[in-house]
Amino acid sequence: MMQSIKGQVALITGASKGIGLATAEKFANEGANLVLVARSKELLNNVTEKLTTYGVNVINVPADLTKPEEVERVFKVLKDYFQRLDILVNNAGRGIFNYIENGSPKEWKEVIDLNLTGLIYCTHLAVKMMIPRRSGHIVNISSVAGRVGIPGWSVYCATKWAVIGFSESIRKELIKYNIRVTVIEPGVVATEWGENMPEEWIKSRGAMKALKAHDIAEAIYYAVTQPEHVSVNELLIRPSEQER
Repeated sequence: MMQSIKGQVALITGASKGIGLATAEKFANEGANLVLVARSKELLNNVTEKLTTYGVNVINVPADLTKPEEVERVFKVLKDYFQRLDILVNNAGRGIFNYIENGSPKEWKEVIDLNLTGLIYCTHLAVKMMIPRRSGHIVNISSVAGRVGIPGWSVYCATKWAVIGFSESIRKELIKYNIRVTVIEPGVVATEWGENMPEEWIKSRGAMKALKAHDIAEAIYYAVTQPEHVSVNELLIRPSEQER
């Protein structure tokens, strides 16, 4: 029997659009209280106003998760407002297309700091709240690019491979606290994701019947509502047309 998330507190990063927004809408519709994080205050305010109509408590914290002090501020606001955390969805991420000979340390650092270091720090602070309660669920958004090396996306792939390894490692660490860990690996999703993409990439994505953000939100919801004895460790989700 599936568990209800009604009344639970979920923190979702990258919540102003795409997969994060779709997940926030799904969770609000199912009665979860929300802490929404993204860089854009304006977009977050719009989302918050919409989701409060579901009759749940929604707060937002504009933050740049590449900065440790801003990650800490997010969790201070969360603690002050809700005093608990049941679900963390680490969704925030960036992908910048560039061949390795054309990249720069600044570009690499921006991607790594958000996709990996920020995710790790959010997880660190989340589990410190979950361990005393002996319950919780961490959902990390990786990618098909965490399984297959893709030319032009080497640094992005590196971070997403790392997210899978990190997720499997902490899964084993947190079992004793009844905290479950799930890593979700989407293929091509019809969102605004991706920077500096060449025309051929844009065309190939456009020609495919891509996944919708809502499809991934449903997968996340499936994972977090399984009975306590069921742990969905990993979900790889591609469009039916996507070969790799």
